[in-house]
Formats: sequence, structure tokens, C-alpha cells
Amino acid sequence: GGGEEGDARLNLTNLDLQAIRDIATSLNVFELLVGSICPSIFGHEVVKAGLLLALVGGRTRTPSDRTIGKRSDIHVLVVGDPGMGKSQMLTAVAALAPRGVYVCGNTTSSSGLTVTVVKDSITGDFALEAGALVMGDQGCCCIDEFDKMSSG
Repeated sequence: GGGEEGDARLNLTNLDLQAIRDIATSLNVFELLVGSICPSIFGHEVVKAGLLLALVGGRTRTPSDRTIGKRSDIHVLVVGDPGMGKSQMLTAVAALAPRGVYVCGNTTSSSGLTVTVVKDSITGDFALEAGALVMGDQGCCCIDEFDKMSSG
């Protein structure tokens, strides 16, 4: 039926379709995609490439004997001097991912990444609220300022 989730239609112009064809036949698609991640930050192509690879993931491998397969998604740790654009790149990646979540370490705790107990101000009942890692499951969870996160 119309309006159901997953029933979205794209309205592409002829110019859009030609741009898609040009990109598809380009010899440097990877470089184009890397340059498209947070273009306001100059340089840092290796960091952007790592973030792009984390976004798209890989192919899950299941051995022929049906034992536990190899994980296809990677984790990325970005470390660098202040003012290098790390937060902007993480924010951009979280916005690009279909299930992207961005949290800052100074506003959450390590236990709050998974679940938080909240009290309803009206009823006084307690409830569990999903944390960033739960909300970003099968997506991308970007944790900034990890060193400033409290332990409890």
C-alpha cells in the first residue's frame, strides 16, 4: 500500500540519471566517494577512506562447514590532534548512515551506550531506554570524545 515504510519512490531527472551513469563508468569511484565524505575538511583521505569502508562494510563469509562466519564490518578508531576535524567527519558519517548515531563522550556514560533506566516524571514508573549502540545496531555508531566518557 501507499505510504508504507520502504515504499519510497525516487524522482530522478535525466540529469540525475546521467550523473549516476558517469559515476558508474568512472575509473576512480572510490576516490570520488572518499572526497564526498565531509568535503569541507581538506585532506585526511586515509581517515575518510577508513570511514567509508566502515560505512559500506564487506561481504560476510560463511565457511563451507557452516561454522561461525567471519565478520564483514570493521571498527574504526580515529585519533589525532585537536582541531583536525575528527568530530565533523564523525558527524558526517553518522548522517550518511541509514542507522547512524552520533554521541559525544562528555554527554554519556559507558553504561549509557547500551541502555539507560529512566523514570517517568508523571507516573513514577521506570523504563529502559535504548542507548547509542542499540540504536546504531546494523548501522553506524560514532562515539566522539571517547576519553571523556564517564565509567558509570
